Amino acid sequence: MHITNKIKYLLSFFLVGIILIIPQAYSGQQMEQERARLEGTILSLDKAPIQQAKIQLKHKDSGRMYYSESNKKGIFSIRTLPQGNYSLTVKKEGYKSYSGELQLRLNTTQKLDVVLAREETLEQKLEKKAFSSFNNGVKLTEENKLDEAIQKFRNAIELKPDFSEAYTDLGILLFQQQKDDEAEKALLKALELKPEEIRTKQILTDIYYEKAKTLIQKDKLDEALEKLNQAYSFNPDHAYVNYLLGYLYANKQMKNEAIKHFEAFLQLEPNAPQAEKVKEILKSLKKD
Repeated sequence: MHITNKIKYLLSFFLVGIILIIPQAYSGQQMEQERARLEGTILSLDKAPIQQAKIQLKHKDSGRMYYSESNKKGIFSIRTLPQGNYSLTVKKEGYKSYSGELQLRLNTTQKLDVVLAREETLEQKLEKKAFSSFNNGVKLTEENKLDEAIQKFRNAIELKPDFSEAYTDLGILLFQQQKDDEAEKALLKALELKPEEIRTKQILTDIYYEKAKTLIQKDKLDEALEKLNQAYSFNPDHAYVNYLLGYLYANKQMKNEAIKHFEAFLQLEPNAPQAEKVKEILKSLKKD
């Protein structure tokens, strides 16, 4: 009898425990059901998952903060959230931060994808500034504000030292201002960066041609010949470079070279004012 009473006592204690535990379990389950949930994926611009992104959620009314972190698949989840308006921030080193607003309702799971763009490197930022300065230089050139344009092209080169187009446009403006040596230096750098750039070669040809004419006037014929050969190497179809080469080679009694360049001149400019005179010189060179 004594044993029976003990068993009854223990059984009644156990049943009371069950009664106490079950309501607590039900209360926790009910709480989760009566709360909101946020799930999402953090992706890059090419839709690749981003792991270890830091997710921060702020309940606007209470100011309470909630945190999560994306896994290897870029997925994150924050459970048991009170309903209301939230501000969302996502951060990942090497990417631009994301900020947004959202509203969560009770007993719902809201899903969203957050796409993060990579942060610009210092080089990319400088390049962007260089292109902006270059475009301003082009605009100022069109407005005939050459000194200001030259400064913009110089700024672009300082920001991006391999900016061949900026060197070319700088060289052209300097040539227009009759600063031939500075123009030549800028254009040679442009050509070093882009060896097949036709426009750069054409401007260099014009520079060497003008320098050669000045040297001929000063009777510095050997130096003039050197400049003309440089011009010819950049543009063999420049009619007046061929004309002056023919003239200088004829003066040096180098008949074959003179004939070659005079004939090229006539082919390129058959109706030029010098054409008849060149034909007479050719006839004389070939007779001899």
